[in-house]
Amino acid sequence: MREILKARPLPILDGWLICEFDNGEKRLVDIKPSMEGVLEKLHNPEEFKKVYIDKDAGTVAWPEDLHIDPDTLYSRGIEIKEVEILSKSYNELKQSDEWKDIV
Repeated sequence: MREILKARPLPILDGWLICEFDNGEKRLVDIKPSMEGVLEKLHNPEEFKKVYIDKDAGTVAWPEDLHIDPDTLYSRGIEIKEVEILSKSYNELKQSDEWKDIV
């Protein structure tokens, strides 16, 4: 089972966290698919910002004992290295006349 060592909400993307996992990977994770039932209150940005690491559980948590499985977050996450590659590729495509109509 993966563990999350650090996590912070991304201020520019509602419902997203950047998480550092026990294998050293940093991943961007969209939490919105989990925001149902007892986690529905996390749609409120003020509630979402209250995220912390529950060291006993090895995952992110919020007040009222709200947790999300770290393996779920890991599999749902996008590795930061991939985001950097995609960003660079996208910026290169924007400069290309061939791709102007779609990017």
